[in-house]
Amino acid sequence: MKKIFLSLLFLAISCQVILASPTIYTPELVSPSNNQTGVAPNVLLDWNAVVGTTGLHYIVHLSQDEAFTNPVEFSTDLTRYNMANLMFGQTYYWKVRAVDQTGTSDWTETRAFTVVARPILRRPANNANNQDANVLLQWDAITGVSNFDYQVDTSANFDSPFAYITSVNGTLKEVNAANLLFGTGHYLRLRARHAADTSAWTATTFFNVTSTFNLSRPNDNAIDVVPDAEFQWTAVKGINKYNIYLSQEPEMIHYDVYNVLATATRTRPDTLLFGTTYYWKMSANHSKDTLFSASRSFTTVSSVTLTSPLNNSTNVVLQPSLAWKKMTGVLKYQLQLASNAGFTDARNYSITATTSAGDEQFKVPLHVLDSAGTYYWRVNAISSRDTTEWSETWNFRCVALSIDDPGSVSGLSVYPAPANDFVTIRMKNSINGTATIKVLDLLGKTRISRDVQVEAGLISNFDLGPLPDGVYMLLMEMRGSAATTKIIVRH
Repeated sequence: MKKIFLSLLFLAISCQVILASPTIYTPELVSPSNNQTGVAPNVLLDWNAVVGTTGLHYIVHLSQDEAFTNPVEFSTDLTRYNMANLMFGQTYYWKVRAVDQTGTSDWTETRAFTVVARPILRRPANNANNQDANVLLQWDAITGVSNFDYQVDTSANFDSPFAYITSVNGTLKEVNAANLLFGTGHYLRLRARHAADTSAWTATTFFNVTSTFNLSRPNDNAIDVVPDAEFQWTAVKGINKYNIYLSQEPEMIHYDVYNVLATATRTRPDTLLFGTTYYWKMSANHSKDTLFSASRSFTTVSSVTLTSPLNNSTNVVLQPSLAWKKMTGVLKYQLQLASNAGFTDARNYSITATTSAGDEQFKVPLHVLDSAGTYYWRVNAISSRDTTEWSETWNFRCVALSIDDPGSVSGLSVYPAPANDFVTIRMKNSINGTATIKVLDLLGKTRISRDVQVEAGLISNFDLGPLPDGVYMLLMEMRGSAATTKIIVRH
């Protein structure tokens, strides 16, 4: 009997032991790995799920010492937990266990991790030169921070009057500095912040801001620069505006200033005077400093350059196109055409400047030139502010016609030669219709103008009237075309 009682007692104790043993497995930690360094202050603690019954959840302990003497406890239904605002550079220990209505698992192994102590500054490189006044700062991203602060100074101790700290959003990993001093060395460092802590500063980076401002055009000592010259330069970054200083004095004591947008690298500041030497330089400006370029000079064009017909040309047609090099920045040209080099009898023509490619041209009107004459011409240019000198004077001689030699498509011949009171005019083409006959003296003055009837290309007994002895040009116009020949009158 006693033996039976002892057997039953042993069975009851065994059942109690079985019922009291854990029925839930211990979770396995996933990340961060043990002794991982440089983790974010909002590091994600992650572990594998376990099978449990109703009410399954996990308890996380986080401590700054491995003995967990004063741990912070978190409870979650998930298999991960985001920390927040952990201390920069601090080593933490953590472990997890599972709990459901049947009981509690054992604690996992204890792992350690260390929060990043300071950001990593990537750009600018230490000892970098020729950096922009708004140099780009770049660093490795860190999640779980509210702000990054960067500090800039011209002193390595960050204690000069120039020193300042700028705060930017914690989601950024790059930003442009502002208003750095040209041609000056700067020191830079960076830190991270959140509501509970501020990281250590990065190691100090040193860099130099550019002192170079390069002008491109007009070239130094350039000549024949057009009055609407385009000024060009290499961009200077991190500024608010450019200024162009333009003077007629080498010392530039007196000058005009033109403001230019910071985004520009070229501009036409003003219409310049002709034949003038200018001195110029530029400045790039922001609120704390100004960078000047070196000075340059150039000389504007003083006169128009003629191109055709070439000087001293002969056998030029009676309606030539006079041409000269196009000049931008002008409104119009003035052309003078005369039968003498003194231009005492000059005809003046105003020609509007064009924007098309190639030379400017002016076609001499009909009935202006004499086939027996030498003609002189010159051109000047007129802008909104100034007028050039006259170009060189060029001359040309028109085709010399004889009585027997046709002077144009129509091919006129006149007889008798020399003529007296009446002449007969014969055309090369046997056409009929009304024509206008003009007789001009060698100064271009019309002495006779009369409409006549042409029959089979012939005009008989054309009355010269009391025309004095001399050499004249006879011009016939018909059906939109014209022909010219020379006549000699001798009574």
